[in-house]
Amino acid sequence: MRHLSTLLKLKNEKVLNYSQLPKRLLKELLDDGLIEVKTVSANKKKVIAKDEFFTTYYNIEEIQNADTRAKLIHAHTDSKHKSLPPQDGLYINGNCSIEEVKLPLFSQSAIFLKELPNIDKSTLIIGVENFENLIYFEKQCNYFRNDNILFIFRNKKMLELFEKIENEIIYFGDFDLAGIHIYLNEIFPKNEKIKFFIPENIEQLLEKFGSRKLYASHLSRYTNMSSDNEQISELISLMHKHQKSLEQEYFLL
Repeated sequence: MRHLSTLLKLKNEKVLNYSQLPKRLLKELLDDGLIEVKTVSANKKKVIAKDEFFTTYYNIEEIQNADTRAKLIHAHTDSKHKSLPPQDGLYINGNCSIEEVKLPLFSQSAIFLKELPNIDKSTLIIGVENFENLIYFEKQCNYFRNDNILFIFRNKKMLELFEKIENEIIYFGDFDLAGIHIYLNEIFPKNEKIKFFIPENIEQLLEKFGSRKLYASHLSRYTNMSSDNEQISELISLMHKHQKSLEQEYFLL
């Protein structure tokens, strides 16, 4: 989870200097009514955690726990930044072998490679939108297959790789309008064989765990989104029907 150390610090100390909080986090906490900002002097402000903050983040120390992660995801499901990160390399994880190296090397970790060595064409490639889904890849393997899967975090280098390899590729993004836009405009054009992962029970998941706030935040920008792909088109219709979206972190449960 982004800004975890800052959230922990605010929980423990209850009051922080205004400058200690990143602008994006500050805005999110203010919008959610979890903090108040108090002016101490002309050049100094304090951020004070409200009771609602401690209710929302009462067990943030246990973020490694799947149930806790899910609660935080549902509480702040609008937090993901969609732009490509600048790293010039690949972040990978999985349960496959790359040359003579067997993944994963360590639990709850990922590997950064400047370039990806040759990989067996039988290896299934999964592109993921969020870094946490890379770290905890094991929790998602059952949606695909048991072994020989390589998960890759989406960035510029991943897009370049997708143009070159002949492996089966599945893009596992967020089930929101922005996530579909990324697939249609950035992923699919690189390799038209790349599939967009849609679970069979996506309508039930949207209805039960989806976020209206996340859906609304993308609606004005992607109102007229459409696709010739029947499954993608149906997914868009389901989002409009329920007026909800779902981030992929849900699948870490």
